[in-house]
Amino acid sequence: ETVVLIYADNGKGVADEYREKIFDPFFTTCRHKGNPGLGLHIVYNLVTVQLGGSITLEHGDKLGCTFKIIIPRIAPNS
Repeated sequence: ETVVLIYADNGKGVADEYREKIFDPFFTTCRHKGNPGLGLHIVYNLVTVQLGGSITLEHGDKLGCTFKIIIPRIAPNS
C-alpha cells in the first residue's frame, strides 16, 4: 500500500554538521550566492503534508546523496 522512491545523485554530498538541518526552512550553505534555502523544505512539506509520507536522507557522503521517500499509494488529501 506504499510507494518507495529512492533518489540518488553523485554530487559532493552533505557534511555531517548539516544533516540535522537539511529539511529546515531557510537552511542553506550558499546564502552569499543568493540561495534562499527553501528547496528541500518545500520537498519535505510536499511529501509529508500533501502526500502523507516521509523523506529521509539515507546517505550524504562525499560520493553524493541518497534520499528515501515513502508515500501511501493513495494520498490522504485526494
